[in-house]
Amino acid sequence: MSAKNILAVDDDSSILLYLEQVLGVEGYRVQTATGGREALELLQSEIPDLMLLDVQMPEMGGFELLEAIRSQEQSARVPVIFLTVKDAPSEEARGLKEGVADYLSKEILTPERVEILLYRLRNFFARQENELLRGVLATIVSTNHEINNPLMVMQGNLDLLRLKGLVSDQVEGQKAMENMAGACRRIKDALMEIATLTSWKVKPYLDGVEMLNLEKEPAVGISEVA
Repeated sequence: MSAKNILAVDDDSSILLYLEQVLGVEGYRVQTATGGREALELLQSEIPDLMLLDVQMPEMGGFELLEAIRSQEQSARVPVIFLTVKDAPSEEARGLKEGVADYLSKEILTPERVEILLYRLRNFFARQENELLRGVLATIVSTNHEINNPLMVMQGNLDLLRLKGLVSDQVEGQKAMENMAGACRRIKDALMEIATLTSWKVKPYLDGVEMLNLEKEPAVGISEVA
């Protein structure tokens, strides 16, 4: 899957540079803004997968920026993690109450402790992917019945045509029936593969587009018997 895009907002340029380096090594695509106004301008052209916001900033603080982000339809659902030097329980409670994904002390922005930040980010995106997978599976479960019903009708009618011998003397008709029966089997197999997904795997489909990878992985360690 494509790299996650993170927008980091802080009035300290050294912190932004550090985040760019550390998160870039981890494979994240990082954008930076030195204040709330600049961040809002960036959000006009691209919506990130996650925002890291400094709480204490001049002109527009983190909470004020969060309110502005939530007030705009295109950015209202962007996940936000607060970074702050003021590690006060009341501030943390306020942030979590207003819907931020996490509230972290800037003490983790050191070589000795930065792994904590990376761990939190990995967990956040893993939970996000799991939520996406659950949503897809819930949709599949609700629509599976609607797809299977007409599929069973098609298979039943094909069986009826065979039993009645209605196309037994027509080579083209027999071939068409075989093709339809094969297509029904492929649809049924694809539905089963989707319904039993346990992980979110994709593969390239068209330029810039990905699709679910439903191909079965070859068995490992099993030799073929001649």
